[in-house]
Amino acid sequence: MDESRTAVLAALLGNGMLAALKGASAVATGSAAMLAETLHSVADTGNQALLALGMRLSRRVPDRAHPFGHGKNVYFWAFVVAMTLFTLGGAFSIWEAVQKIRHGGEHVPSVWAYAVLAAGFVFEGVALGVAVRGVRRLKGRRRFLTFWRETRDPTLLTVVLEDSAALVSLTVAAAGLALSQWTGQVRWDAAASGVIGVLLLGVAIALAIENHSLLIGEAAPSHVEARIRRALESDEMIAAVPTLKTMHVGPHALLVFAGVLLRDDCGVADGIARARRRVESALGADIQQRFIAIEPLTAESARLAA
Repeated sequence: MDESRTAVLAALLGNGMLAALKGASAVATGSAAMLAETLHSVADTGNQALLALGMRLSRRVPDRAHPFGHGKNVYFWAFVVAMTLFTLGGAFSIWEAVQKIRHGGEHVPSVWAYAVLAAGFVFEGVALGVAVRGVRRLKGRRRFLTFWRETRDPTLLTVVLEDSAALVSLTVAAAGLALSQWTGQVRWDAAASGVIGVLLLGVAIALAIENHSLLIGEAAPSHVEARIRRALESDEMIAAVPTLKTMHVGPHALLVFAGVLLRDDCGVADGIARARRRVESALGADIQQRFIAIEPLTAESARLAA
């Protein structure tokens, strides 16, 4: 969580300053690409603000209305980011590109625009560096794609994806400005705006798919479930674990249900208590909220569960 919070706050600060600089440049130059970049930075700033809000709300303790806590606030606000800020920014950038191609418009080449883009590249590069360091600390020896599939915290990956997209779009905007200035044709600037819009839409779709899966309830990664199962099966009081179901109710909150077959010569209460302690130990420090239910099964119920 500390890595995610640091990355989000760094990106929020950088994107807020960039949005103001790019907006002034877009007004001064009349560039569609600079307007698209302004929208991109406004979207990124709102993105970080919403992610910070989601992380703050997710830390509230469980209550009667939300007995499993508020961890899914992170998923909800990340999904809102994907569906509104990125999508609206992308759609408007494409619309601006079409309008510029159809109707043309004033375009005033300016060194100021290139200076703003260069500053943006520096700011976004620094923010991306902070996020990438956080990912490296968390993923360990896992490949990035494996980490993407297994992580249940979308905030850090959102920052990495948006900052990477920002660096690409800054390069595209600079190329559009340069080609328009060199050829005297505004269509290059418009094309750059369109490419930036498509890039934003691609980011929106990728984030929406990931956060939709988390919102409707995603199981713990397979290696975590395997660790839980090994912990239970290693107990001499447990004969078998026919049923094991998990669901993340937040990035660091996990619901665990296990149906176990106890050996005939042990007490039910003692067996369940030991099983719970083993699951607690297996989950480790990364899962800060644990909701664990252990149910003893009969041979018949175990057969039906299987």
